[in-house]
Amino acid sequence: MRNGVKYKDTNQDTRIVLASASPRREKILKLFKLDFEVVKPVGVEEEYLRSPCNTVIHNSIRKVKDVYQIVKQGKPEFLCHDRGKTSRLLIAGFDTVVYLKGRYFGKPSDNEQAFEYLKALSGKTHLVVSGACLFDSDREEYSCAADITKVKFRKLTSEEIENYLRNEYVLDKAGAYDISSYGALLVERIEGCFFNVAGIPVSKLVKLFTKFGYKII
Repeated sequence: MRNGVKYKDTNQDTRIVLASASPRREKILKLFKLDFEVVKPVGVEEEYLRSPCNTVIHNSIRKVKDVYQIVKQGKPEFLCHDRGKTSRLLIAGFDTVVYLKGRYFGKPSDNEQAFEYLKALSGKTHLVVSGACLFDSDREEYSCAADITKVKFRKLTSEEIENYLRNEYVLDKAGAYDISSYGALLVERIEGCFFNVAGIPVSKLVKLFTKFGYKII
């Protein structure tokens, strides 16, 4: 209940929109049998604030707001069923950062920077912080949450890093690695949610959907 009004406890007439260009996030949502559509944010430059949790929430909100404007202005088919009844949209946006000792490791600009990132993370425990924002178009309200996973890298040799970069494209990946793919070989252990490292704080997302009356399971 919010402002004295109870949310609909039904999935009927609700459409899920993933506000992301990430194929990894799309793959994760498919694993959970969610019926959703993808609309990619356009021109949203990720910003870094002092707090990594505030950063991922801030960027997730911006992505959701951008996609909602795209839906309203350019994709009216998202707003109505064939019978003309307005659909409620739940738009999910996410952001993930890699953080170590006050430094952000974002998406590397080239393989040289990717090598530098992985060398800096080698043998150390860093934080992977993912934020989720869920927007309800009925009330034009959003709710957000963030989760933190600790990731310990093995002590990596320069040869191992070079071999990794030859075998995986990392320029679209925060921290220059993908734990759900070949990058798992870099990791010694994790503390926390695996999917959070891959880009979606799953337990937090389930709570956000529940808050808006949508049942995932």
